[in-house]
Amino acid sequence: MVCCPTLQRPKVVFLWGRTRVGAFVGERRLFGKAARLLLVGVVASALALQFAPPGIADAEPSASSSEPAATASPTPTAGAISGAPQPAVVEPVVTEPPATKPPTNPAAETRHEARAQADADLSDPLAVRSYVDRGYLTKAYDAPLVISGGTAPYTATVSDVPPGLTFDPASFRFTGMPTQEGYFRMSVTVSDSSDPAQALVQEVTVDFYDYAPPQFRTATGTEKFTDGVVGAWYSESILVWTVGAQPYSTAVVAGALPPGMSWGQNAASGTPTAAGTYKFTVRFSDLHESVDAEFTLTVRASRPQPMGFAVPPAVLGEPYSAKIASVTGGVAPYDFWWATPRHMAGSLSWHDPGPDGLTIDDNGVLQGIPTRAGSFQIFVYFSDSGLYKQWVFSTVVTVLENRPPVVAQPPAANTTAALEVPDAPAPPTTVTPAGAVVPASGAELTSAELAATGLESGRLHTMLWAAAGLLTAGATLMVLNGLRRRRGSPA
Repeated sequence: MVCCPTLQRPKVVFLWGRTRVGAFVGERRLFGKAARLLLVGVVASALALQFAPPGIADAEPSASSSEPAATASPTPTAGAISGAPQPAVVEPVVTEPPATKPPTNPAAETRHEARAQADADLSDPLAVRSYVDRGYLTKAYDAPLVISGGTAPYTATVSDVPPGLTFDPASFRFTGMPTQEGYFRMSVTVSDSSDPAQALVQEVTVDFYDYAPPQFRTATGTEKFTDGVVGAWYSESILVWTVGAQPYSTAVVAGALPPGMSWGQNAASGTPTAAGTYKFTVRFSDLHESVDAEFTLTVRASRPQPMGFAVPPAVLGEPYSAKIASVTGGVAPYDFWWATPRHMAGSLSWHDPGPDGLTIDDNGVLQGIPTRAGSFQIFVYFSDSGLYKQWVFSTVVTVLENRPPVVAQPPAANTTAALEVPDAPAPPTTVTPAGAVVPASGAELTSAELAATGLESGRLHTMLWAAAGLLTAGATLMVLNGLRRRRGSPA
């Protein structure tokens, strides 16, 4: 009985300690909740003040416009009884005198109106222009004289009218057929209907040229377009220019383009689907005349196959010849040429320099005597007699300033004499590294084992198996020791 309180005391102390810890934890949680609620309230108040309308917190309610304004109540005297009816006090209403209009000055108003009218007249003055300032001999001319500004209706007279033309003052138009080529100046006098009337004398000019029908030219310079290939995109345009009045137009009026192709603005384009030779007529028209021309376009079943070759360097000023391109298929003879890259800056354009003096003949051979040294990038093209044009490839041609010197080759070694040297020591069959143990039985060692450990193959395997057994035994003892402790511990 003496030791029982001693045994139970730690448990009581432990329980008391848990109670204190639990109470402390509970208080901390309570304070935490209170702090969070306080923080939420502060944030909500700040948001309410931030987004409230201006003056909602301290503005007094104003009386409605429909309600009468409140009057000041008289201060009750000492004899006044609380709750007794008091006489109403009526304040006197002050009536403002009506606003009086300042006296007007008729002369000042008249001057103001006159100035406004003068400003309006000056802001829109008379102007004259003829919108058709060129014409052609023996072709009808009809151009209006455009008058703007001032006050309509207008009157106009014209002097120095060109030969063959007349001016109609009622419609303000120049009509007729010019008979003389040149540059003419006409003097036009115009007046309007304003009061006072505005008048203007202005010069109008016009040019008359000798007429020529529309002109055209194909890429080949003939009536034949370049050849196309079935299944390959094709596009070729016609260059058109005219001295006549713009704009001009082009259209196919007879025949037909190859299937799969169509005619656009001055161009035949599309992907042909059938081989053959096709003829069609194109009409070129301006505002005065039209011209018809017949063209031919051939579509091939297959295209030629070109091939390009790299060439050796050339020497400045020395004859040169090297095969650079060849073609199979197509229609012989072939025409080859080279070009350098082109650059453009606005309206200016230029080509990089090339191997001047070298050309490509009909057999695809680059030949000639180079006159410029350096390394040049060139593009090689070809066309055959059927006017089929195609790009071959891009390459670099180098022209040296001087021929490089010839380096003499050293004489070849006499291998037969080297093999007949007497008493040459034979190479060793095996090389034993330092520290290696040579087995007595004569067994050979692998190079990996000797390099890593210097041990024989059998000894290495034995040591590895022994280490694995020791690790397994140690793990087993640790497991058994753990099980024994669990069984010996009280439940």
